[in-house]
Amino acid sequence: MDGNQTAIRVVLASIRMQQSLSSFLPSLLLVMAIFAVSCGPGSSELSAAQPNDDEGAGELAFGLNRCDFDADRVQADPAFYRDDPIYVGNEQPTEQVRNWAQTRPGYEDIWIDRQHNGWISVGFSEDAATRQAELETEFPGVGVVAVAVPATNAELQVLRADVEAVLQGLSSWTSSHSVSRGVVEISVPVLDEETLALLAPFAGTTLCVDGLDPAEAVLDGDQPTEGDGWRLLGDDLTGETYRTGIATTAGQYGELWDQAGLSGEQPAVDFETEVVIWFGAVYGSSCPIRMDDVVFNQRQHVVHGEFVLPGNPTGCEGDANAQAYVVAVERDRLPQAPFALQLNETDPPRGVPEERTTVEVDLRPSGATLEPGDLVVATLGTTPQRPQRFTPGFVIETGFPWTLLIDLDCSVDVIGPLNATMWRATDPDLINGPPAQWEEDADGRMADAEFLLTTNPPSLTITVGGLTVPYDAVPAGEEVDMSCS
Repeated sequence: MDGNQTAIRVVLASIRMQQSLSSFLPSLLLVMAIFAVSCGPGSSELSAAQPNDDEGAGELAFGLNRCDFDADRVQADPAFYRDDPIYVGNEQPTEQVRNWAQTRPGYEDIWIDRQHNGWISVGFSEDAATRQAELETEFPGVGVVAVAVPATNAELQVLRADVEAVLQGLSSWTSSHSVSRGVVEISVPVLDEETLALLAPFAGTTLCVDGLDPAEAVLDGDQPTEGDGWRLLGDDLTGETYRTGIATTAGQYGELWDQAGLSGEQPAVDFETEVVIWFGAVYGSSCPIRMDDVVFNQRQHVVHGEFVLPGNPTGCEGDANAQAYVVAVERDRLPQAPFALQLNETDPPRGVPEERTTVEVDLRPSGATLEPGDLVVATLGTTPQRPQRFTPGFVIETGFPWTLLIDLDCSVDVIGPLNATMWRATDPDLINGPPAQWEEDADGRMADAEFLLTTNPPSLTITVGGLTVPYDAVPAGEEVDMSCS
């Protein structure tokens, strides 16, 4: 990855703003390690759209192209690919291939193609067919192809530098370029006309632009002091991160105020009609947050904050800093007990379950109070968590057992994609359903399953209730049937 590439858009709508660093960073590093999409200097891990060469044909103002994060990378001649080998981790001889490729004319970049059995793609700006013949001679039996790229690394670097020069006045932006897609990607806070006008001279080039539509952008403004059913009592850059709390008496209010780290006199609260809630929120140091609302979800029995990023930054520092918000809420807005307090609509991140406070008693009646046993705080090491559920597209590290929930109502004769590969059970009887021993061990239709993925050759075993089922990798070009009721 290019050392000058700026930070990926970490704390945006697509990634939960309150995501725990303890849970987010290891999983990010694992995905980057196993599913590396860039293996050499001058390339990017950010996806981008294929540009339209006709100026004025882009979907944004001034004929600019919007970035497409699902766009495919350039591929080799289909005749170059085979059904094997299949790579499911990092077992490819990438370094050896790169060292050789860097000595050949027209070498531009190298990356892993997970759509083609994890093969190594080597990008050349000239004579890819000749390079392919040389690769097959130099690396017999290795999954590697020569790909003709639409633009050189140097050409993309020049365009990227020219675009960056016109963005210097913006408060926030990031840039990257990808040889494997032949594109320069620019991320800006908002795709408004003023910003896009800066980029208008580059319409029709290999540039794409990413950002929020104006209608989705967070407006600038001060911290609201009240909303529907709540009012702000105090906020400051204090307290603990990923925590919540509640008070129903003056004494509890004082303790909660101190726990939030707030100073000064406590505003008055009418505990006959109100309770006090503390949100121990978290923010990155380069991206201050704002709490725009308190949400009372009656159906899900959850009370949570609505936190936004003013300025719509394109990237944030990865540190986790505390910001306390203490609010008074009207009792008649609270959900029926039991209900949960948490920072966001989604569940707390794995690693910080103590964010959620569950209230076991009904606090809607006038003056109702809490006793210590009426609150359940999920603290580390005390509340067992079920494993994550396996879903198509899951990525695990090879060579180590991973425990995941498996849905026995779904296909078990064919599993995947796992590490971008489909897997078929070696026992054809599984097409009729899961083994009886798996069903006996299940909790309802969900079972704790140990996945073990190995390489050379690629293989998968899944163990439930002591019964292990082996699976073989399915080549990328082969169609498989799978279902989930």
